[in-house]
Amino acid sequence: MNTSPRRAMLRSAAALGVTGALVLAGCAASDSDSETADGSVTLTFSSWLPTQDQWPDLVAAFEEENPGISIEFSRDEDYAAYLTNLDNAILAGEVPDLYGIQVGSSFDDYAEFALDTADYATDWIGDLNEEAVRQSTTSDGVVAAVPLLLAGSEFYLYNQTIMDELGVSLPTDYDSLVSVSQTARAAGYSPFAMGAADAWHSADFFVWLSNQYGDGGDAYRAAAGEIPWDSPALVEAATTWQSLFVDGVFQDAATSTTTYPSARDDYFLAGNSIAMPTGSWHVGATLTTSPEVPGSAVEGDALGMAVFPTLGPVDAGATSGVDFAIAVSADIDPAKLDAAAAFVEFMAVGSGQQLWVDTLQGFPVAESVSVQIGADEPPLAVESVDLVTEALQASQYARKLVSPGNDSLESDLGIVLQNIAEGADPASELATLN
Repeated sequence: MNTSPRRAMLRSAAALGVTGALVLAGCAASDSDSETADGSVTLTFSSWLPTQDQWPDLVAAFEEENPGISIEFSRDEDYAAYLTNLDNAILAGEVPDLYGIQVGSSFDDYAEFALDTADYATDWIGDLNEEAVRQSTTSDGVVAAVPLLLAGSEFYLYNQTIMDELGVSLPTDYDSLVSVSQTARAAGYSPFAMGAADAWHSADFFVWLSNQYGDGGDAYRAAAGEIPWDSPALVEAATTWQSLFVDGVFQDAATSTTTYPSARDDYFLAGNSIAMPTGSWHVGATLTTSPEVPGSAVEGDALGMAVFPTLGPVDAGATSGVDFAIAVSADIDPAKLDAAAAFVEFMAVGSGQQLWVDTLQGFPVAESVSVQIGADEPPLAVESVDLVTEALQASQYARKLVSPGNDSLESDLGIVLQNIAEGADPASELATLN
């Protein structure tokens, strides 16, 4: 089994933390609060999702269906901050009962501390999308987390009201993308507000873009060590990535702009930008039920979502994959396991799955669930949801790279892409990943 530096560090430190925790537990075993005298159970759940707007409805529905089970939810909006806090919890031997986990290069590291789903989900996990379950499987073949949402890249939210004001149409290729961006700049608007300060977003965009060169799929082969990162197709893709900054498609200082909250709040929702590159999960902003838009500068504007135009010689379509999975701690108190299993089932194949996907945070993993939106939604919103749904269904490439033993690949690639965006030689920068 490959062991990444992060996993080895977490495993050894966690072992020390657990030893200390057991000593303390021996001194105060009677103080355990996993189950109260009346049989009620409180579960701890840490994640970056659901959002603060989505969580109240989800937990209320769950607790109504499952009286006696309550959930103590802690959330970090920033994914990197969440991982830092999860690392610290692991090091302290205090893994939450339930925790969010994302597939990709670091999946095995955090799956190390998760309970095998065979211990609690065998009755219904077969009702989930088979590919989603595969992506939530470790390199050792253990399904260590339950996938809850599917998502893909690369899409963009756009303000149709501003575009109509400028007399421009949605771009269909690189040249029209540059032209629309130049028109926006000339009118005092930022063009496409890109959060290139986020390694995850830069990497998502590049993986999507790289499939448009060569025979497609070179980024996945490079991540697996089968070809060098500075292979011709990847260098071509990185050169196009650089051009998006040089030619002014992305806003000035994009490499110091985070997707959330900056690109979203300071650019798009503030009415300063015509569009914002993002993932499929943001199509919910086009709906009248969106919690983000009310009170913002774009309230009342017509908002839509489209697939980012093909920039290379091949239309490779959107990428897709598991955007969010939930793990049960391997150290969970046995008295809590049935309650934790009930919550995971609720979110994966129960009414929680329907409630969550209807917010359009992501698309369903349960084969029996489909997104339901109100009949009174504007045509542009309906069109946007249909477009994203079809793009994800037609997807042939995974959103995330898998590189067993190299949990830092996404962050390393993100730094390389930032350097390229700021003018570094694409081939030389990519070669540092070899």
